[in-house]
Amino acid sequence: MAEVVRTAVAKGPAFAPGEQQQYLNINYTLLALIVEKVTGHPFEAEATRRVLRPLGMRASYFPGDEVGIRGAHNRGYQLVDGVRVAVTRWRMTDRWAAGDLVSSTADLERLLVGVFTGKAVPRSHLEEMFTVPALDGATMSAGLERFDLADGKVVWGKSGARPGYNTGIAATRDLSRTVVYGVTGTTAKKSGGPVAARFGIPAFG
Repeated sequence: MAEVVRTAVAKGPAFAPGEQQQYLNINYTLLALIVEKVTGHPFEAEATRRVLRPLGMRASYFPGDEVGIRGAHNRGYQLVDGVRVAVTRWRMTDRWAAGDLVSSTADLERLLVGVFTGKAVPRSHLEEMFTVPALDGATMSAGLERFDLADGKVVWGKSGARPGYNTGIAATRDLSRTVVYGVTGTTAKKSGGPVAARFGIPAFG
């Protein structure tokens, strides 16, 4: 992972701190390396001990070198040069903290509730997760994204995609309405937006 980071930062920063906001998966890699440096333990072990187990996320795990998915699961397919290819068996270790996690929609609901109620995050830090920097175009906080809907309602969530799969979680801050989805997406990241627009956003209307 150190080599991945060196490659990612070789060109230097794209802008000075506080000038703008940009979402990059490499940030999760950096955070995981910091976790390991501070704790002296593997990132996966710390995430499991501090988040997965306390929240009862029994179907969630870091697969490491495993290429299959344990238990019942959706099959993933990806379009490659116009051909639909089965990609259920796929190693994600190159994405590490930015995507090397297997979960279920029920567990993602547990994570959503656990974060919003302060069970997964110390309440002293929770406010950061609901604070977006005062920058033009900024929508991301510390781990969440803010969505301002047409009716004035504010929704917080996070989406993610890997070959064959698209996933999203979202909720109002008071948890009066929550949405979790996991679907097969043959165009990886491009499939998530239409799914959210069709099922996620209307659920808050």
